[in-house]
Amino acid sequence: MLALVLVTARTASAQESEAPAPALTEHDVVALALQRAPLTDVIEGDVAIEEGRGRAASAYPNPQLSYMREQTFGTFGTGEDYLSVAQIIDLGNRRGLHGEAGDARVRAARREGDATRVSIAAEARVRFYEVLYRQDRVAALEGWTLRIDEALAIVTRREQRGDAATYDRRRLERERAVATGRLETERAALERARARLQALLATGAGGASVRVTGTLLPESEPAGLQALRTTSGSRPDLLALDLRIEAASLDRTAASRWWVPDLRLEGGWKGVDLGSQGRTDGFLLGASLSIPLWDQSSGLARIAEGEARAARGRRALLESELDGELGGARSEAVRLRRAAAEFRELTTAASSDLVRIASAGYDGGELGLLELLDAYRGAADDSLTALDMEHAARRARIELDRLTGAGLP
Repeated sequence: MLALVLVTARTASAQESEAPAPALTEHDVVALALQRAPLTDVIEGDVAIEEGRGRAASAYPNPQLSYMREQTFGTFGTGEDYLSVAQIIDLGNRRGLHGEAGDARVRAARREGDATRVSIAAEARVRFYEVLYRQDRVAALEGWTLRIDEALAIVTRREQRGDAATYDRRRLERERAVATGRLETERAALERARARLQALLATGAGGASVRVTGTLLPESEPAGLQALRTTSGSRPDLLALDLRIEAASLDRTAASRWWVPDLRLEGGWKGVDLGSQGRTDGFLLGASLSIPLWDQSSGLARIAEGEARAARGRRALLESELDGELGGARSEAVRLRRAAAEFRELTTAASSDLVRIASAGYDGGELGLLELLDAYRGAADDSLTALDMEHAARRARIELDRLTGAGLP
């Protein structure tokens, strides 16, 4: 009985290990690509760097604790002790402005992280649909090969009965060799596509045998051009550049306040030893201002001006590029989707009818083998062409989503 239980358990374990991994959807693939720990480390690490720089720039100097003793000698010698605490006050609020600039850079780093996520999501979608495209092409070529195998089995039996020529069998074998070669080439491309997709996924997502499920043709047409332009205005990289400009402006404002002096406040205890006359205690207070004769912030002002100018230039270039590309990208996505849908609709029924008519005609002796093979090959080519067009439409849609900053789950 124990042996039976062990055998049953091992059989179940083997079946579980051999069971194919569940097929991944587009949403699954994007989520797995974005949840990788190294990617999180990169994005959060950049944010932490900006947080640290902002805190360092806005930190107040520590107060200064000082002690001093003055001693004179002789008949009228005295000893004086001083214990005080001093603090420098930033009257120009330069440190506060640098702190606000640091906060803006932190938000910019987060937006830049979002832009990185958008880019990775787009690449994950490209690789996902490449696998789906290759899977569908393999299925279409397998269908072509299956039809040839069925015809070859029939012709072989007829040849054995003397009802078919050897030429027909040899011609079918040649056609099968062509179909098999194309099928194996496509299977190799599928394995390569799976490996590239797996490279973007978190560990344990299925390895090179990862399977996907979905619809190759985009489900709907994109929004109107004006709506897409509005959406693209909220791209994370554009928002990040706005925040970089804001941070540089705050730094420039802080640098322009070089003429505002720093105030140093000091207070403490003073004790005087009068020798034979005893001792007396009191307090001390003091205030001093730095004299800003020279602009020591000119270098920082120049840096801030350069950063703002560079950020404004990058933003203008990006906006110009987006404005020029959006219209063409949308037109391409719409046209390719419509063409793919129309081609699929026109060829699906026609190819099936041609295969049915050719098969019936060949069985009835009304059509020859070449007509049958032409119908088989035409049906396969129609299916492959439809997949090519649907894949092109999907890639155009992904590129449009990348331009507008869409595509995140």
